[in-house]
Amino acid sequence: MAVTIQQVADACGVSRGTVDRALHNKKGIRPEVALQIQKTAQQMGYVSPRVQFPENEHTLKAGVVLHSSVSPFMRVLSEQFQAYPVESLLPITPIVRTQANRDYNLQLALIDELVENHPIDGLIIAPLASDRIRERIDALTANGIPVITVNTDMADSKRLAYVGSDSIASGRAAAALMGLAMNGRGIVLPILDQQSGHYADSQRLSGFTVEMLQNYPDIQLLPPVSCYLDTPLIERTVLRELRENPLLTGIYPSTAVRTGVFQAVQQAQRKIHIVVHDFTPDNLKMIRSGVVDFAIGQEIQKQGSLPLRLMYNYLAHGQLPKKQVYLTNIEIKFFYNTSDHDIAGC
Repeated sequence: MAVTIQQVADACGVSRGTVDRALHNKKGIRPEVALQIQKTAQQMGYVSPRVQFPENEHTLKAGVVLHSSVSPFMRVLSEQFQAYPVESLLPITPIVRTQANRDYNLQLALIDELVENHPIDGLIIAPLASDRIRERIDALTANGIPVITVNTDMADSKRLAYVGSDSIASGRAAAALMGLAMNGRGIVLPILDQQSGHYADSQRLSGFTVEMLQNYPDIQLLPPVSCYLDTPLIERTVLRELRENPLLTGIYPSTAVRTGVFQAVQQAQRKIHIVVHDFTPDNLKMIRSGVVDFAIGQEIQKQGSLPLRLMYNYLAHGQLPKKQVYLTNIEIKFFYNTSDHDIAGC
């Protein structure tokens, strides 16, 4: 006689509704409870055409390598990767490695450590701009370890897929918002982490510059300055520029670390239009306080979940991604659609 859902509920000491939510991945149940119910149902031989139990649970390992751990965005993204398999009951274990800087040699060392010491079945990486990183991605792919890029792409590599934003389009959106805030006139200071080594920075600035030249010819762009993820350096640089250029009315920090910009503007007590990237707590707080005009988001939840889903489907079922590029949406926050609840939920 076939095992019923009621029998599974009785064996677990829960209601039929709780079993239904656990077996069909519905909300309203703790992940650890759902996993135990799934195990019990599988052991009892419960069969349903709508239920697929995890196969070889937690035997698959996905290495995750992220740079710029000082960035609020990257810290949240790291947390997303570590939490998603538990939340989704996805039978794949992410092994996350982060680095504070953007040294490609350190990124290579982190990849080697994952491959040699665990070993991993696949790699998810936010690649730094280096031919050696590209070569390592291609070598891993040739050796049967698929690679998915996240947040920043390496399109000319042999990666399996990319999940992240279109950084050029995101930069153009930032320029359009800046032009709107400044009424098409004024002077803007762009701030980068560094001139090379990180695709997103250079691509955002490229898009920002093109949009300004095409549609806001009366806005002058100062030469971009590099601050190397150094908050005190950013603060000193911005304060100097504000003192030396009384006509400066806009700052575009594509940098991942923006605290120095905010501190300098608040200290100078001048109204400066600022457009930033990412819905991180620091940015949203500055929107609510009136320091930042706009923040541009890039669906961090999608970036922290879809790569694991794609990797699992490929490793467990041989299912190739339907696309090679999964672009996240460009989202915009400003004072009137940002609340204290948004900040608390980050």
